[in-house]
Amino acid sequence: MDLSIPYSNTTNKEDAFSKAKEAITPEMLAKFQVKAEITYDDYSVKAKGKGFELELAFNDEAVDVSLNLSLMLRAFKGKVLEGLEKQIKRVV
Repeated sequence: MDLSIPYSNTTNKEDAFSKAKEAITPEMLAKFQVKAEITYDDYSVKAKGKGFELELAFNDEAVDVSLNLSLMLRAFKGKVLEGLEKQIKRVV
């Protein structure tokens, strides 16, 4: 886990997961010029693309974010996590 974001706009993991599924779509990622395969499982969202893997795990009080970047992108991990945190806070 790289980041944990408490719920502020939602009250539980079911509500947060539902809103995240609506917000995190291939079309949304295309705005950032990122191609990824997105899967929605039991209260988790996984996105895998060229050079990265992202997992959002929805717990009772917060969403846990795990980000794995390729060697070439690791230098940008802090900046990417900062951007993800900002976007996720808007939703959950």
